[in-house]
Amino acid sequence: MAVELKGQNIDGQKLPATAYYYATGGVYKVQVRFHKKRATIYFDDGNQITIQLNQEAIADSKNIQGFGMLGQFPINAIFSVGLIYGNNWLGASDNQFQQSNPLSGLWKISLE
Repeated sequence: MAVELKGQNIDGQKLPATAYYYATGGVYKVQVRFHKKRATIYFDDGNQITIQLNQEAIADSKNIQGFGMLGQFPINAIFSVGLIYGNNWLGASDNQFQQSNPLSGLWKISLE
């Protein structure tokens, strides 16, 4: 199983792209490397994030959707491991509870 674009295997290639983060509206010039049903997004500052793609067969190279949280690494379609950012620790009082953004973790990649 590999990520395909117009019938061509693009796994393992580092490609120039633009990444849009729905939670903040941020748009980033990046490079992206695909592997099976995942994409690793490489930012200019050296940071990276691995997201779980919604599909392996890419129909539109300008609209590749996926989900991934900063500090998290997807294990499979359901679970991920990593760090959780924020102050919602066990024992936090109710007034410290913060609602999460429903778009948090949703990314769109556009290949150049």
